[in-house]
Order: sequence, then C-alpha cells, then structure tokens
Amino acid sequence: MKKKEITKYIEDVRKYLTEKYGEVYPQWEAIIFLLQDNLDLYFQCRQSIKDNGIFDSDTYKKNPLLSTAKDIQATIIKQIQHLGLSPYAVGRIKVDDEDDTEDFVESLLKNRDKNSNECR
Repeated sequence: MKKKEITKYIEDVRKYLTEKYGEVYPQWEAIIFLLQDNLDLYFQCRQSIKDNGIFDSDTYKKNPLLSTAKDIQATIIKQIQHLGLSPYAVGRIKVDDEDDTEDFVESLLKNRDKNSNECR
C-alpha cells in the first residue's frame, strides 16, 4: 500500500464516519492520524522485510522488523475497532432505535409518588 492508497483509505474512513455519525468529531482526529501513521509504518516494515528477508544469514537471527510489524498490526486492528470500522466492532455496537426516555421518566415519577406516599 502506497502513501496515496493510505491517504485514500483515510479519506474513506472519514467519509464513512461522516455518513454514520453526521461528522468526524474532533476527539477522533488523533486516532485517525495515528491510524494513518501506523498504516504507513506497517507498510514500510513490510517492504523492508521483503527487501531484506525474514532471516539474517550473517547473524542467524530473525529480522527484528517482524515483531515490529506484528505490534503495529495489533495496534492498527485496535484503532480500526475503536472507530467501529471492523465487522467485529460493528457487531458489538448496540443499535437502539427505540427512544425509551418517556418510559424512564414515567418510572422515575412512579417511584417518586410511591416514596412520597410511604412517607405520609
């Protein structure tokens, strides 16, 4: 994924959030920025691993970028879930189309009336 593709993905994320919530809230800007930055870092690690291999034949050790890439992947997945962009996150979001405000107020009033009658 190149910088252009990452930028396009972030634009699509912003579009999705705007369509779903009406706007991209300022509180989300940091996580969106970090997501973009982590995507860029991940693909840099991936390219370096492709170029240099997963194993260093001189030191007989694995490429340290493998664990870095794995950590970045985990972070990206968490960021995507926090923004509600993964199927897992969407499944966990509770959608409540029913407004139960009136029921809540009525139950408060009933409890108030019941408590005031007990005090008399």
